Amino acid sequence: MENHHPAIVSRETFEEVAAVISQRGKEKGVTSGSKYQNRYPLSGRIVCSECGSMFERRIHYSTHQKYIAWCCSRHIEKKGECSMKFIRNDAVEAAFTTMMNKLVYGHRKILRPLLDSLRRVDDEGSCHRVSELEDRIEAVMERGQVLSGLMAKGYLEPALFNKEINELAAELEHLQGQKDIHIKMMNGNLSKIEEVTRLLKFASKSEMLTAFDNGLFEEYVNRIIVYSRTEVGFELKCGITLKERLVR
Repeated sequence: MENHHPAIVSRETFEEVAAVISQRGKEKGVTSGSKYQNRYPLSGRIVCSECGSMFERRIHYSTHQKYIAWCCSRHIEKKGECSMKFIRNDAVEAAFTTMMNKLVYGHRKILRPLLDSLRRVDDEGSCHRVSELEDRIEAVMERGQVLSGLMAKGYLEPALFNKEINELAAELEHLQGQKDIHIKMMNGNLSKIEEVTRLLKFASKSEMLTAFDNGLFEEYVNRIIVYSRTEVGFELKCGITLKERLVR
């Protein structure tokens, strides 16, 4: 029930204290959540699929035990804006261990086809497209040189020359932009190829995991996406997201 007793600390006081703590943290070079980053590898890596907020670490107490849980910060602050409830830390760690064991067991059916597919895209697509764009850029530049030569010899009116040069400049800018986009795609694809190669090398030589490994999590996982209290997705650095069920 709302407002059934006077607040121990007013919202205004709470916000003022939070601002002071934040300012002191900035002065000491401490960012939000950084004091837990080294102790807890999951800190700052769990995101809510419903509202996009990060999950915060909490300790929950029950009748017989206490346990670590992760809670959506938006739900904690305003539960009416996000319905996502907490998930247990041990369930997330178990799900990661299960996912890694699946990759170890099925790397030939999961990672090897992914690596081959990325290599085909890299070889057949972007490289050929960049080469085509470079040829077109060179042709546009040659046309500009021809126009400049004709203008120098007095064969073109200044107004016509300026019109043609402006059109060539616009076309050149567009082609260069397209080239930059494809180069970024190539670089991103190369990065994914490197990450998949590293993961495949690990999975093909590793034994089944018997417990959560902090180092492996930090090495291969970008973040965790929480879809519900029973399902999360591990977004890997190689570009794929693998879903796992949470067993409580």
